[in-house]
Amino acid sequence: MAKAPALLTGLVLAAVVFMLRSVAFVSAPNALRGAAPAALAAAVASMPEASEAFFTEKEQYQFGLVFIPFFMVFYVAALVRMLTLGKL
Repeated sequence: MAKAPALLTGLVLAAVVFMLRSVAFVSAPNALRGAAPAALAAAVASMPEASEAFFTEKEQYQFGLVFIPFFMVFYVAALVRMLTLGKL
């Protein structure tokens, strides 16, 4: 029974030594060096923002005018059901 803690301690010590001696930094692949980062930055800069890509602000407001009452009906119904059952 005394061998199990000693074995466990040895394994933990070996794992700590391995983690401390391993390489902590991984270099970037060759594809991300040179002109590629500039091309990637230009591509990202030219993309539209997420809110501009699909819906205009007016469309978002119109969706909210429909969604809020629809959601509120279910929200209020759930509250009424919880409060009338007597089990919270």
